[in-house]
This record gives sequence, structure tokens and C-alpha cells, in this order.
Amino acid sequence: MKLLLFSWLYKTVVSTIMLTCRVKYFGKEIEEQLKKQGQTWIYAAWHENTAMTAWFIRNEKVAMMASDSRDGELIARGISLFGNIPVRGSASKGGAKAVKAMVKLLKQGHSAAITPDGPRGPVRQLQKGVLYISLMSGSPIVAAHIAANREWVFPSWDKHRLPKPFSKVVVSYSEPYFVDRNKLKQNEAAVMAEVQQLMLRNVERVERELS
Repeated sequence: MKLLLFSWLYKTVVSTIMLTCRVKYFGKEIEEQLKKQGQTWIYAAWHENTAMTAWFIRNEKVAMMASDSRDGELIARGISLFGNIPVRGSASKGGAKAVKAMVKLLKQGHSAAITPDGPRGPVRQLQKGVLYISLMSGSPIVAAHIAANREWVFPSWDKHRLPKPFSKVVVSYSEPYFVDRNKLKQNEAAVMAEVQQLMLRNVERVERELS
């Protein structure tokens, strides 16, 4: 009962805050191009963006990964309330079942959202699970980042962020990155570095806009 109450509170608070904010997008046309091509994709957003990612892709039936922890249960309920599909587990730490579920949903026509530095960090450090979900599904990775000029930063391991009311919010999406099977097999570290840099450059674009 408490989890359900907290989930509804989370949805209400985030939705109310966003009604007061001004939002600027970069790369929004990338989503539209992929949709026109009938292509699913994987949003890759750092763990600090979890709460806001669920709002920005609400009612899209996106498969979103949430850990098997108690905190993950709260997140999973929030994902459902925002009209998306929770998948329990981790893409990076023993979550073979979750990975298979994500790949299946991507192949069925649902896009996905993953926090590749989850479930416990290190902060903004890519872990390889997202690469193999992309490879197995044939869906590209699209880095996503959300930040505001006025925001709360919580004392959690990921420094979770939430915009304050009446703030300017910037959302940025990168160009799609298709994981190459041969390149990944030959040099996994190089592919990880490329996706890591893709995500960090996307963060930098948001920070420049807010500075």
C-alpha cells in the first residue's frame, strides 16, 4: 500500500512540476525519423535521470528496466503509472532474464530505456549490458540527458536530479548508434568507449545550453 501511495505521489509531483517548466529539446527529430523507419531504439540515460526519463517518454509503451530491489519496485510502479512497461532486473549485473525480456520487447516493436551506469554505479560510467541488448535486438542506442537550470540534487549515490518548479529544462538526444557485431567481438573496450563518449557529449550539450 505504501509503495502504491509513493508511486502516485511521485507521478503527481513530477507531472505538476513539469506543468510549470519551459522545455527545450535537442535532437527530437531523431525520434521521429526512427519512428518513420519502423525502427525501435534504446534510450540510454544516466541513472540520475531515472525519475524524469519516465515522464518524458510517458504513454509510449517503452520497456524500462528497474532493479529487483525495493527501490526498484517503487520505480517499476512509477513506470507503469506513466504508461510504460517495467522490466525487472539489471542489464549489467546478473540480469540475463531481464536482458532477454528487453530484447524480446524491442523485437516486438517497443523501444526501450536503460540506465547503463545502474544499478549502483560508478556514476556516469557505462557498463556493457546495453551494448549486447542493442546487438541482439538490432536496435540502436540513443543517448538521452535531461537537466534544468534550477534543480534539486538528492544525496543518493547517483546524485539524482529533479527540476524545481518554473525552471528551464533541456532535453537532448544523440544520433543513433548501431553496435557493430565484428567490432564488438574484436574490441569490446573500444565500443564501450565510443558509447561512453556519445553519452558524455550529449551531457555536455545540455550543460552548455544551461550555462
